[in-house]
Amino acid sequence: MDNTHLYNKLLLGLIVVCSAWAPQTLAEGAIGFEAALQATLNNHPALKGKTAEVDAKGYAAEAARALRYPSLSAELSSDDTNADVFSLTAVQPLWAFGRIDSAIAYADADIIVESAELLQIKRDLIEQTAVAYARVLRVHHSLKVTLANIASFEQLYQQIKRRELGQRASLADVKLAWTRLLQAQAKKNELDGNLMVVKNELVALTQYPVDATQAVPETLKLLPITAQILALALAQSAEVSVKTQAIALARANVEREKFSAMPTLYLQAVHRDNSSNAFLSGTTVSIKLAADLDSMGFAAIGANKAAAATLQAAMFDLNTTSNEFSRMVNAHIANRYAQNNLINSQQESVQALTEILASYQRQYVAGKKSWLEVLNMQRELAEQRLQLVQANNNWLVYTLRLATLTGNLDALSSRPDKFSRESE
Repeated sequence: MDNTHLYNKLLLGLIVVCSAWAPQTLAEGAIGFEAALQATLNNHPALKGKTAEVDAKGYAAEAARALRYPSLSAELSSDDTNADVFSLTAVQPLWAFGRIDSAIAYADADIIVESAELLQIKRDLIEQTAVAYARVLRVHHSLKVTLANIASFEQLYQQIKRRELGQRASLADVKLAWTRLLQAQAKKNELDGNLMVVKNELVALTQYPVDATQAVPETLKLLPITAQILALALAQSAEVSVKTQAIALARANVEREKFSAMPTLYLQAVHRDNSSNAFLSGTTVSIKLAADLDSMGFAAIGANKAAAATLQAAMFDLNTTSNEFSRMVNAHIANRYAQNNLINSQQESVQALTEILASYQRQYVAGKKSWLEVLNMQRELAEQRLQLVQANNNWLVYTLRLATLTGNLDALSSRPDKFSRESE
């Protein structure tokens, strides 16, 4: 007995030591809506991959600017007399007639497009995380309603059992109450399964578990007046920004292709060292004009036409995206308004059913209502409460979608990186 007690004390001590030693990053602070958003923005691989692509475009722009720098080449060969000949050539572009400048402008525009796409991915992940968090909240609230419903049916079941023992109720009434209690418990089991699913969906975005039981802060639910939402959403739209920057990139490509066949005026310095003939050694400096005309210029003509067609396509794509985006925003606004009206009506319904249930219970005791009517009213009340939870959650989802589209949640991405896995 003493050995068992000693073993239990040692095991408890080991657990305490391990808990104190383990990293506390996840246990501390990983709670709430903002924590979920920041975790996604700091840890999701899609953002890290896109950030690397933005960096790659930056390096490409550096390479384009490097075209202004001189080029060096060295060569070691043998002449007819088997003498070693070493030559060093330096070429400095003086004027490329816009070809280098247009290449740099295109590379800079490409960075802006990639950065706009990075913002689009951020917005998509913010929206997905917000919706996933709201779904977890919905299941938690539904579980509270269901647990309260189970408690009510348990109370009614005990009440009818006591009446059956006093021979004031039938065994059928007891079985009916037991059946309704089992149905309520089955609903809880279903919600428990749903909770696991929505939690997994949230973890897939945040990359580690975040406590999603706290309500979304009220400040994040604040939206402009309805008349201003669409204009603000269009101004802040990542999708529209991507298409707008794509037009700028297409224009830069038109300029790049227009100057691609232009010649280059450059300064060339060549130093030769012939080991057997000093007369052939020395340094020469010259100014040269060089140009390439691939396929007699037809390749350049085709490239110019293709660039112009790409620009036209980008303009049409922007119009399509703007129209679709406006339609989506207006749909969210309308759905949010409809859910708000539904919430008001269901709140009145829940209040009325609560009063009716209390009346039915009193009338049952007085013998004016059947036990079935009491149980049915309890079930209907629970269903109305679940529908109210759903309506409130739908309103929250549409609100968070609109908050994302108007850029209201972007500020969270600039917060300190306190939920990154790399900081553990």
